Amino acid sequence: MRGEGMGRRVVKLAPWITGLALVVGVTWIGQAHAYEAWVTNQEDHTVTVIDTETNTVLDTITPGGKKPHNVAFSPDGAHAFVANVASNDVNMIETKTRKVIATFPAGIRAHGLAVAPDGKQLWVANPGSNDVTVIDLQLRQTIDTIPVGKAPALVVFDPKGARAFVSNGGSGDLSVIDAKSRKIITTIEAGKGAMGTDITWDGKLLLVTAGDVDRIDVIDAISHQVKARIPREGEPHGLVLSPDGKRAYVGSRKANVVSIVDCKQLKIIKDIPAGKRIDIITITPDGRRLYVTSRDTNTVIAIDTLTEKVVAEIPVGKDPHGIAVLPASHH
Repeated sequence: MRGEGMGRRVVKLAPWITGLALVVGVTWIGQAHAYEAWVTNQEDHTVTVIDTETNTVLDTITPGGKKPHNVAFSPDGAHAFVANVASNDVNMIETKTRKVIATFPAGIRAHGLAVAPDGKQLWVANPGSNDVTVIDLQLRQTIDTIPVGKAPALVVFDPKGARAFVSNGGSGDLSVIDAKSRKIITTIEAGKGAMGTDITWDGKLLLVTAGDVDRIDVIDAISHQVKARIPREGEPHGLVLSPDGKRAYVGSRKANVVSIVDCKQLKIIKDIPAGKRIDIITITPDGRRLYVTSRDTNTVIAIDTLTEKVVAEIPVGKDPHGIAVLPASHH
């Protein structure tokens, strides 16, 4: 599985980058630390591993599932979990060896997934069965299935792991779940196409995209009240917060831009052109680099958060969708 059919790839400069010199293997001045970004490629059923220091491909993994859709990591970075939308299961991969060590059944069209902050449970959103699969990672078996709204897409935990928030694209809302009892506490209206979801480090602010109605909702994660609805034409989809919680970055599929949201002013302050049919977006733990999948170009776009400019376009597999960065640089 490891390194199947691919060696180290040379980075391709994006056509909109001008006045920029890049030599593969030479590090950037003041660049982000070395991390790994893992990318799920749906059409060739692979996962690409990118070195964020050089923006080159380190490896390509074939986990065995069909149409890998999203990827998440354990808090210690020891394991990756890949949700396979066509085989309705999740591959557990040891990140050190990049070998599959377990496969778990999930619901229909396993989509988004998250590991609880204590690393003990994996929650998987299944839009085809309108539920969330809960897997005990010590027992390595399913311990619960939680009915939620229509077409659940993603799961995010608050920093303490007390609550989980599930974005339901079909019903246009968020299910707020008590993580201990696994019961729904409340449901928050969030707009049709509710998708990209993230919560600030202090657990106070939650943001979610609503692509069908072209907006980004900002929610008080404690009171569950909507603080703002920010318009963003072009089907906002993927969303990630900066580690300090001051900014959110949102990728819009049809507009082909990454929007920067000021979380204090609650408004978009800049759009960065990037890719074509961009999808999921992630950020390095130091907050220096954004990575966003560009599905129609089969690439990943790297953006420097200080200069707010695209710095690289990295060829990956066919139809890249999900992407996540290892939480620790341990290789």
